[in-house]
Amino acid sequence: MKLTDYISDRIVSIVCFVIAEGLLFGLLWLIEVPSVFIAFAETIFLLFFLAPFIWDFHRRSSYYNRLLRLLEQLDEKTLLMEIAERPTFLDAQIISDILRQNTKYQNDKIAEMQGQSRDYRDFLDTWVHEIKTPITSARLIVENEMNPTTLKIDDELRKIDAFVELVLYYARSSDVEKDFKVEKTTLKALVSAALKTYSKPIIQASGRIQMEGLDISVCADCKSCAFVIGQIISNAIKYRQDNFCLTFTSDTEKNRVLLKIHDNGIGIDTADLSRVFDKGFTGENGRRFPKSTGIGLYLCKKLCGKMNMDISISSEKGNGTTVTLYFPTESFLKGAGV
Repeated sequence: MKLTDYISDRIVSIVCFVIAEGLLFGLLWLIEVPSVFIAFAETIFLLFFLAPFIWDFHRRSSYYNRLLRLLEQLDEKTLLMEIAERPTFLDAQIISDILRQNTKYQNDKIAEMQGQSRDYRDFLDTWVHEIKTPITSARLIVENEMNPTTLKIDDELRKIDAFVELVLYYARSSDVEKDFKVEKTTLKALVSAALKTYSKPIIQASGRIQMEGLDISVCADCKSCAFVIGQIISNAIKYRQDNFCLTFTSDTEKNRVLLKIHDNGIGIDTADLSRVFDKGFTGENGRRFPKSTGIGLYLCKKLCGKMNMDISISSEKGNGTTVTLYFPTESFLKGAGV
């Protein structure tokens, strides 16, 4: 709370005091009171005005400054009025009571919405696990009855399975770290796990895979990393050109290991690059390929953030795309206490 703001708020009182001082001075001067007595009277009035003015400013500024500092320190801002001290001046007490009631109402609503969100996520988790059973059964039936028709059905089942997995990670994206299991692995193992899932689409696209220098150890959650790499592979397949090729290479920087995934696809427009990780953003390529959802890269960015990783993308229109995953080194994780 600034003194200038307080003075501006009390401007009417100050103007009234100045007018009263002027009238007192004029009255005493007209009845020919000696100047020393006029000055003495004016000083007394000024002191009695300034004393409560300064005291009131001090108690208000102290309270509001403490309140602002408390607000900055709190992670849950809605708990402010629950733990803040009760003010000693009337108008703040009234506002405090109103805010406490409003805060209680907001917290009750937030708790209700969080409960509904948990129920919704639990339902989706259950649904995803239940739906995987008939999908798996259907794929087993297809394997036992191999013919052109069942092969096409298998392709569609694989797509359904990929979308179901996407739904699962999306539903759990807010607290997915609870299911993390960080363990020592290699870039090659992570890439191989993702390629295993997308091996058939790559073969159907007549794609080539190149892997160089992936025998580097990293600490990561294998399941989530395989999902992230899988989404990048899926996009590469979707936006491919002729002679489709995927290249996986590695690099090292201070405190982190880099996995670079390059494709020779149609690339991304420069204007769209800054927004590719935004939720639901599909850009120019999304208009050319209506099946794009704009969710895959959004989830990749979110999962990487949860895993203390980073992800970046570079591309040139018509000359392919390179996605880089940044894995923190084991020594860096130990130093950070992870």
